Amino acid sequence: MNNKRNFLLFLMLGATLLLQAQTEISESKFYIKVYGGYGLITPGSYKLVSSSNAGGASGNTSLSKTGLGAGIRAGGGIGVIISDFLNIGADVEYLSGSSLKSNTAYLPPTGYSFISQTQIKYTSLSITPHVVFKALSKPDYLIYNKFGILLNLPMNLKKTEFDSSFNNVNYSYSANKTGTYKVGLTAGLSVALGVQVRLTDKLRGFAELFGNYLVLSPTNYDENRTEVLNGKAVASDYHLIFIKDGQTSNTSSGNSSTSTTSVYGNTFNMNAVGINIGITYRF
Repeated sequence: MNNKRNFLLFLMLGATLLLQAQTEISESKFYIKVYGGYGLITPGSYKLVSSSNAGGASGNTSLSKTGLGAGIRAGGGIGVIISDFLNIGADVEYLSGSSLKSNTAYLPPTGYSFISQTQIKYTSLSITPHVVFKALSKPDYLIYNKFGILLNLPMNLKKTEFDSSFNNVNYSYSANKTGTYKVGLTAGLSVALGVQVRLTDKLRGFAELFGNYLVLSPTNYDENRTEVLNGKAVASDYHLIFIKDGQTSNTSSGNSSTSTTSVYGNTFNMNAVGINIGITYRF
């Protein structure tokens, strides 16, 4: 009788341990996520400045409302649950940046006229290792804070510019310029406040308000120009190198010229505040 009782107790203990093991396996510590978002505002970011004065008089000017950092975002990441209150992970994110635009036109009925149009286009790819602190953790939802180091991979800012000025007598000038700012690996900060909701045993949905701070430092700027003055065209290449001294060198040949200028470093802030929405899958 005692042997039978011991055997039943052994079976019950084994079943309990097996159920516990299956539960732990089904609730893995690792998860993956995918998300999409949008940078809504860009506090302190670089914006184009329009030439709103031509011939001593004001013209009509329009500028983009947001600066660098606004636009559509798509990303994914991996993470591991360290404890009930702490996760660590890393995200990879692609930003299709909203173009920066500047337009100015001064077109009086007679006399001097001026038109200027500038646009900057860009995309970026970043990697953000981060730590997640769970401020409030419940079985069906949690509220969290996220802090990360934003590593923005090398990128280009592509600039196009058109200028035209003329009068009704004997002067006309136009210039088409196409240039590229080259930016190396840049480190910044990323923070977020979010909420996560249980959808199924393995799926979670989340929404978060994020803020990014990033300062881009171009290494150089290369530009191709075509200028036309009173019907005579001149093609040129312009190269700007950002270093810590003011040395310059210039070379020219016929109607085509090449100039290289070394100047004090320049920076472009690329900050953003926006919203991300996505899902996570826990293995």
